[in-house]
Amino acid sequence: MRNIFKHIPMVTLGQILGTVVGFPLLIFLINIFYYSNKYNDDAEQYCDNYIKKSYDIEVMMPEEKSKYYLENQDENIKTSETFRTRMDNNFFANPQGQYYPFYSVEYKKYFSIMCFLYPTEMHWPCDMKVILTVNRDDMNNPAYGTKENPVPVLKDIGVDESIRDNDQDYDKAYMDSFYRENVIRYLKYKMPKSEFKRRFKNK
Repeated sequence: MRNIFKHIPMVTLGQILGTVVGFPLLIFLINIFYYSNKYNDDAEQYCDNYIKKSYDIEVMMPEEKSKYYLENQDENIKTSETFRTRMDNNFFANPQGQYYPFYSVEYKKYFSIMCFLYPTEMHWPCDMKVILTVNRDDMNNPAYGTKENPVPVLKDIGVDESIRDNDQDYDKAYMDSFYRENVIRYLKYKMPKSEFKRRFKNK
C-alpha cells in the first residue's frame, strides 16, 4: 500500500482524499447542523391549535384573466416552491408548495390558496363561488392580507361544483384529512420560524 501512495503526487492524493472523505463529510455535517434545524419539525403538535381558530368564508373567485390574480400582474409572483430538507442530488424528492394568490373584492384583502400535497388532484378555481377556510389570527393581523403577505388559505371547496376530481370536495373525511395534513406542512415548511415560535411556543 505504501508503494502505491509513493507514486501519487501529494496534490493528487489530497484531491482524492478530499473527494472520498472530505466532501461526503461536509454534506453530512450540513444535513445535521443546517437542514435538521431549518424547518418547524414539531409542527404537528400545534396544528390543532391553528385549526381550532379557523373558520369559513365564501367568495366569488375572479375570472381567469382577471387582474385580481397576482400572477397576471407580476411575473415575479411566486406560485410554486420547493423546500430542501437535505443536501443530495434528488431535488424532486423534496416537499413542494403551490400557491394561487389573488385579491378578494369582498374582503378587500389578498389571499393565497396554498397546497402542499396532492396538487394534481385539484383544478384551481376561476369564476366560481368557493368556500375558503382561513385562520382567525391571520385574518385579524394587519400584517396579513397584503400583496406581499396574503392570508394563507389551506382548504377551499367549490360551492356549486367540486374543485377536486371525483367530487372529493364533498367527502368530509377526505377533506378533514387533507386540511390537517396541509396545515401541518404549511406550519412546518412555510411559516417563518420566528412567527411559529411566537404564536405557538411563547404562550
